[in-house]
Amino acid sequence: MRILLADDHVMVRDGLRPFLMQLAENTEVYEAGSFEEVVETLDRVEGIRLVLLDLRMPGMTVAHGLPAIRERHPLARVVVLSSVTERKQILEAMGLGAAGYIPKRLSAQAMLSALRLIIAGERYVPAALLEEPARPTPTLYGEPDNSERGLTAREREILDLLREGLPNKLIARRLNVSEVTVKSHLCHVFRKLGVQNRVQAARFTMAAE
Repeated sequence: MRILLADDHVMVRDGLRPFLMQLAENTEVYEAGSFEEVVETLDRVEGIRLVLLDLRMPGMTVAHGLPAIRERHPLARVVVLSSVTERKQILEAMGLGAAGYIPKRLSAQAMLSALRLIIAGERYVPAALLEEPARPTPTLYGEPDNSERGLTAREREILDLLREGLPNKLIARRLNVSEVTVKSHLCHVFRKLGVQNRVQAARFTMAAE
């Protein structure tokens, strides 16, 4: 398996390389220190299956970098590896096609487990990061922009029940709301998590640190 490890800090790359070699037999790890090097390596090396991407590399922006990689190399699974754990940025990255968001503070074994999930086709974000209190984003009128605050308390509650395997009808009964209300909340949850169905949403949040 071919992996591209992209981080502008050599020490980070040197530290992660031995662990990445444990993911599979015959693993090849390529390195990049800037977004320009990421693009060059992906164009030059065929069959890169996994890209670990630091969002703060020279030339890298979330809004343009992730879509550019996904468009040019749709078969590569792109995983954000970052010290930034703000929910707004996590949801933005996942919404732009990242297969996972791994904080650098995660232990080596937890990181390997997360990467194995991603290689198997799942998406990963530590559930604890999504549960951290959101920071209101002021608008021109001084009010928080709720559309960028991540999951609401009710949405997290519904998501927890979904993970228990409850259908919409039983979730509605448990929360004493209509089934239409549950479906509406789930639509918002799917959009915010960047998933398309109940199974993906449940798997998305089941991964723990």
